[in-house]
Amino acid sequence: MSGNKAKVTKVETPAEPAAEEVKAVEVEPVEMCPAVDIIEGADGVSLFFEVPGANAKSVEVEVDDGVLYVNAKSTLTRKGRPVIYKRAFQISDAVDVEKITAKTVDGVLSLILPKSEKAKVHKIKVGC
Repeated sequence: MSGNKAKVTKVETPAEPAAEEVKAVEVEPVEMCPAVDIIEGADGVSLFFEVPGANAKSVEVEVDDGVLYVNAKSTLTRKGRPVIYKRAFQISDAVDVEKITAKTVDGVLSLILPKSEKAKVHKIKVGC
């Protein structure tokens, strides 16, 4: 029986790192410029952004010094990295920024930029 003995070697696994040693690796997001349809009408301008994976909670729209900024965080990833949509437009003084509206439906962000009353065409009746 002396030839059939198996040698058992104890294998120790490395200790788990302490909680303070564990560091999350932050992945740099992919910034994308979304496609936009722009339609001008008598009452203002409508913009339709393609932002798949974004919703009302993940979209930020702001106007600063005459520039309209749109930022949207998507739930989609590209090559394992999160997707962020960014776009900016210079807007006219004719836009009433206090009345801009925005909504998202099925991955499309719709912005309505109404013209101010001063910028709208006013017809003047001419008397005799």
